[in-house]
Amino acid sequence: MRKLFSISFINKTIKILLLFLFAINTGAALYMPFFAIFVTKYIVGATLVTIGVSSALYSITKSLVQIPTAKRLDAHPGEKDDFFIIICGAICGIIYSFAFLFINHIWQLNLVQIFAGIGDACTMAAYYAIFSHHIDKESQGFEWSLFSVGGMTISAAIGGLIGGLIAEKFGFHSLFIFAGILNIIGTIMLISLYPYIKILRRPEHHKTLSHKK
Repeated sequence: MRKLFSISFINKTIKILLLFLFAINTGAALYMPFFAIFVTKYIVGATLVTIGVSSALYSITKSLVQIPTAKRLDAHPGEKDDFFIIICGAICGIIYSFAFLFINHIWQLNLVQIFAGIGDACTMAAYYAIFSHHIDKESQGFEWSLFSVGGMTISAAIGGLIGGLIAEKFGFHSLFIFAGILNIIGTIMLISLYPYIKILRRPEHHKTLSHKK
């Protein structure tokens, strides 16, 4: 059983990316289950419609930014741009978490959600690129499963559970502080990724893209 769940063979880049994803998604899960309660309680004049509009603004912005960003990263022959973009996205995540300590109007909420959409689009476009380039070929299913289960599912469970306890005892603002701290930790992890990025990658891939243009 221990051998089945061993991750010792996974390369360091993938491990860093998985830990980063776990940290930021745990941070987001601290407050996301209770986001509607926070908005209606602390944002002046906010209703359930406000939450729907702000969520739509986030999703639309992320969709509009992520695809062209990913396309741009794919066309560039190296990972330095990927690294720069993912760091920028991670910094946006830090700012986003702490921003909720200061907003109390609907327009501020909408602006922060648009900002978050841009940041998450940059983060995930670069994340998928780097993850795909460094994944161990003999364990792709296992490592993508770690991405899904560890980085997305377990992090949401842990964050939601801890978030409820923190909100009950210390209030909503404590959630955003803890989330910001987790985002800072995740960003520090990403900085340690720099020595492992590739200056050049898959030159034949870029030739293929050039022929298709």
